[in-house]
Amino acid sequence: MAWTALVPIRIGIAGKSRLEKVMDAAVREKLAVTMAHHVIDVLTHCQAIGSVAVLSNMPFLHPATTWAKDWGRGLNPEISAFRIASGPAPLLVMHADLPLLEEADVEALLAAATGHGIALATDRAGEGTNVLALADGRPFAFRFGPGSRSLHCAQDADMPVLQRCGLSADLDTPDDLAFLRGRGLQF
Repeated sequence: MAWTALVPIRIGIAGKSRLEKVMDAAVREKLAVTMAHHVIDVLTHCQAIGSVAVLSNMPFLHPATTWAKDWGRGLNPEISAFRIASGPAPLLVMHADLPLLEEADVEALLAAATGHGIALATDRAGEGTNVLALADGRPFAFRFGPGSRSLHCAQDADMPVLQRCGLSADLDTPDDLAFLRGRGLQF
């Protein structure tokens, strides 16, 4: 069965607000959109991915995606509502701010999830969840936010956790920006 990829992104001047001391709103918005396009392009090249949906507050223009409207209930309720509407099909939830993402990263995570039923990719600090893959229809409570790795892993103590650069190097803070610029990000 093909995977559905869900890519949450906040569009507009409110996005990437933790970078406001080092970038103005227009640059942050352009950066967020550029990263999202990169993530979507990588996902569309993965054979296991059957469809890509963008969960956002306003339409996101990319020819390979469908739009799932974010109704403002919060990230976890929005993802849960999408999953309920999609049924028990395999679901990959991938944040849009992974500029170093490569196909091999996605394939490794999907392989781990297929083998175990669920897998996640953590952030560079090992505390958050950048990507979550549910291969089966098991009940699952999404807990994205601070400390999400622990909250997600508490639901399956044997859950595979990957920490590959392409999956873990997200962009939320000025420190993340410095890390990514050191690896070639031009922005």
